[in-house]
Amino acid sequence: MSPYRSKELDVTDYRAEFRPDIQAMRALAVLLVVLYHADIPGVHGGFLGVDVFFVISGFVITNVLLREKASKGTTSIPGFYARRIRRILPAATVVLIATVFATYHWLSYITGAINANDAKYVAAFVGNFRFASLGTQYFTATQPPSTLQQFWSLAVEEQFYLVWPLLFLLITLPWKKFSPVPRLITALTMVIGVSLAWCIIETQQNEVWAFFSPLTRAWELALGAMLAVVGPHLRGRAPRSGVILGAIGLVTVFLCTWFYSTSTLWPGTAVILPVLATGAIIAGGSLRGTGSFGRFATFPPVQWLGNVSYSLYLVHWPVIAIATQFAIAPLPLTSEIELVVLSVALAGVLYYAIENPIRRSRWLSNRRGVTFIIGAVLIGLSFAAIYWHLSHF
Repeated sequence: MSPYRSKELDVTDYRAEFRPDIQAMRALAVLLVVLYHADIPGVHGGFLGVDVFFVISGFVITNVLLREKASKGTTSIPGFYARRIRRILPAATVVLIATVFATYHWLSYITGAINANDAKYVAAFVGNFRFASLGTQYFTATQPPSTLQQFWSLAVEEQFYLVWPLLFLLITLPWKKFSPVPRLITALTMVIGVSLAWCIIETQQNEVWAFFSPLTRAWELALGAMLAVVGPHLRGRAPRSGVILGAIGLVTVFLCTWFYSTSTLWPGTAVILPVLATGAIIAGGSLRGTGSFGRFATFPPVQWLGNVSYSLYLVHWPVIAIATQFAIAPLPLTSEIELVVLSVALAGVLYYAIENPIRRSRWLSNRRGVTFIIGAVLIGLSFAAIYWHLSHF
C-alpha cells in the first residue's frame, strides 16, 4: 500500500523546523536581482532571482499551511491572510509612500505623476497587470521604468495566495479513500503542467504579458508547494545524494545567471532550467536532513542577508532607478556599488524598525481583527499619499 493512502497529515512529519539553506537561497536570489539591476558585470541573467523567490515562497507558505493542518486538523483562511498582512504590508507601505515622495522630489513632476498613477495599482496588488497593460518591456524599455516596478512580483505572489489557501482547504477536506497528500500532489501536478504550458505559449505570443501574468508564473510557486508536500518523505533519506543534488542545482543557477541575458526570450522555456535547479536545491536540503548544512549556508552574513531579503528587494529598485534617472547619463561602476551598499543599509533599517517587529508581534498575532484593521489603514495611507501628491502637483 502506498504510504500516501494510509494516513492523514502527521504533525510529526509537518513540524516546524528552521532550514538555513532556504535563508541562504533567499540571500542568493535577492543578491542576483540587486546586482543585475545595478549593472554589475557578470550578472547578465540576475533577473532569474525573482523566479528563485517564487519557488521558495511556494515552499515556505505551503509548509505553513501543512503544519497548521497537521497540528490543528484544519486551516484558518483568516489566520493565513492576517499573517500575510503582518508580513507584507507594513514594509511595502513604507517603501511605496517613500518612493512616491522621492520620485516627485528628485525627478520631474511629470515622472512623479506617472509613478503615482502606477502606485494606485501597486497599492491594490495589481501592479503587474498595470505594467503589462502599458506594454512595459522589462529588458528593452525605451522609456525610464517605473520606480515601483519591483512590486510586480509581489502582486503575482499575492494573487496566487488568493487562490491557493482556498484550494488547499478544499483538497484537504476529510476523505476516507485517499489521504490529503496524493490529492495535493495530483492538484499541484495539474497546476504545474497547465501553467508551464501556458507560459511557453504566451511567451511566444506576447512576451510582456507572459512576464507579468500570474498564470504563467503559477507553476513556479506550485513547484515549491509540491516540494513542501513531499518534503517529509525525503527528510534525511540520502544525505550524500542531497549534497550532490543541491550542488548541481546551485551550479545550474550560477550558469544560467552567466549565460542568460536581456536577449533571452523570457520566461518561456528558458525559465525551466533555473526553476528546476531551485527545486533541486530545496529537495537536496530535504534529503540531507536538518543539521547537515555546510558552512556557507550557515555563515552569519549569508543568514542575515536572507533575513533582510524582502526589505532589500523592496528598497533596492527605487534607490537604483531614481539615482539612474536623476543622473541621466549611465552611472559608473563605483556609483552602482555605492547604491547597492546604500540599499543594504536601508533594508537593514526597514527590517529592524518595521518588518520584523510587526511580523513577530505576539500582541498582533493574538488579535486578528486588529491586524485586518491595520492592513486597511495601511492601504488607506498609501492611497491618501498618492492622491495628495496627484492633487498638489
